[in-house]
This record gives sequence, structure tokens and C-alpha cells, in this order.
Amino acid sequence: SVLMPGEDDRWLGVWERVTTSISRWAIGVVVIAAIAGTTQGLTAWLLGSSYAVALGVIAGLLDMIPNIGATIAGVILVPTLWAEQGLTAALIMLVVLLVYQQVENNVLTPKIQGKAVELSGFFIIVAVTLFAASMVTVHVPVPEHAPDQPVKVDPASAAAVSVTTVPSSNVAAQA
Repeated sequence: SVLMPGEDDRWLGVWERVTTSISRWAIGVVVIAAIAGTTQGLTAWLLGSSYAVALGVIAGLLDMIPNIGATIAGVILVPTLWAEQGLTAALIMLVVLLVYQQVENNVLTPKIQGKAVELSGFFIIVAVTLFAASMVTVHVPVPEHAPDQPVKVDPASAAAVSVTTVPSSNVAAQA
């Protein structure tokens, strides 16, 4: 064993707590996905779609993908209803999707996942928000400066400003 003598029981306990938490979290995800699929499939059925069951299953499965799954489901459900039932049905489905997504993100997920992993709903909302915020990045191309141009210094902080540069299209075309 790679553990110190007598540490086996301690780490076995940690392992059991981790696997229990992950299992309960996964069950929470499945419960939320089932609610999403049922809600959206039932809405499609009420709007007269002959594909209501399939759309509900698709919505439920895609809802398991963090951050973008519900959006992908909306991209499938709304045009399908538009093609099958018309613009009014598509707009109703869009409103249902947007309202449901807010309820899921702010009520269902914190409650269900909070109970599943035994954390406060507040901490679940904070964790989801921080996770989503950490995934957002901005990529802005900055034209490459001339080699003889000095690095600019911010006078307020007296620190050099570090800029990642990429060749501009003009420089690349001339080369």
C-alpha cells in the first residue's frame, strides 16, 4: 500500500463519502432531466405535436449537459414545433422553455442538488454561477506592434502592460 500504516480506514471513509456524493449528484441530474423532459414533452403534446414523446426524451437527455444542454434542446424543439404546428406553437414553446429554464436554474437545481449532496441551495447557486463564469472567456485579436516600439507602462501602477499579440491581417498579407 502507498498509504502510511493505519491510514487505510481513514482514506476508505473519504472514498466512500466521495462516491456517495457523486452518486447522489448523478441521481439529482437524472431527476432534473426527467422533470425537464416531462415538462417540455407535455408542452409539445398540448400544442398538438405528433413528436411530443420524442421531443420530451430529447429535451431530457440534452438537459443533462451542463450549461448548454437546455439551449440545444430549445434549438431543436422550437423549430420542430414551428415546422409542424406553426409560429404560434413555436413561440409558446419558446416562452415555456425560457420560463422553465429560469425555474430549473433558480429553484429546482438548488433544491434537488442541495438535498442530493447535502449542501445549502445558496452554495449550489454560487457554485453553478462561478463554474459558468469561469468558462466565459473573451478573445480579442490585438495587432502586432512594430519591433522598435517600446512596451507601454501604465503610469498609475508603474507596471508594464502585458499584451498578447497576433499578426494583423495586413501584416500577414504583406509577408
